[in-house]
Amino acid sequence: MASFKLNFARIEGCPAPAKVAKAMEAFGLPESEEFGVLSQQATDSTVFGTIVRRTQQALPRLDPQSKELTAAAVERVTVYPFGIKPSAGRLEIYAGSAAGIEQVGTFLSSCLALPTMVEGIELDIPGALDKLAANTKNFQLRAIRVSEYAHNSYMVGPYAPKFLDSEHGKEFMEEHIETITSASVRFTGPKGKVGVNLSPKACFSYSCNEDDQAAVQAVLRKLV
Repeated sequence: MASFKLNFARIEGCPAPAKVAKAMEAFGLPESEEFGVLSQQATDSTVFGTIVRRTQQALPRLDPQSKELTAAAVERVTVYPFGIKPSAGRLEIYAGSAAGIEQVGTFLSSCLALPTMVEGIELDIPGALDKLAANTKNFQLRAIRVSEYAHNSYMVGPYAPKFLDSEHGKEFMEEHIETITSASVRFTGPKGKVGVNLSPKACFSYSCNEDDQAAVQAVLRKLV
């Protein structure tokens, strides 16, 4: 199985896909800019693109002779592949963490000077689990993480139990529904097993057969 990411956000004020693609092509990959464009493509409804963000990171180095530490600047490149459907007000990012949502938003509004506003989407984890249980085959709730679990009056803190069956997982979820911070599930896709991790920010990490990627993405889109 391969591992993938799918992060969702809302986007307002985004122009037509062709206009966004044209602006990305014109921006290109300038050496003097923090951001750059690797690729862009537009359909009637969606614009797809891949941008990079270049930052400088100082790495310590040891001089064995002087026994002194020096700092050498190294360029770090982060890649953000994304898709935007303006008519639906939806931004999807196919790599990285929730922090990528802010970076793509900065690129669109600052670098391309588009009148866009981007914000993350809050995910109702219990509701998402109910949808997955109803719309997937062989659904299993594997684990839940909560922020404030009290084993007794002297102990409280994060807790992430794993479950042998979904029923026990659902019971635990109902008891601690206000403090859930993540959940892990498994179900069967067209070609094999699928594992998905859910977070409150509508940012999903999942593993599946590569041939099942499009089918899993379709399932996850129905959760937000």
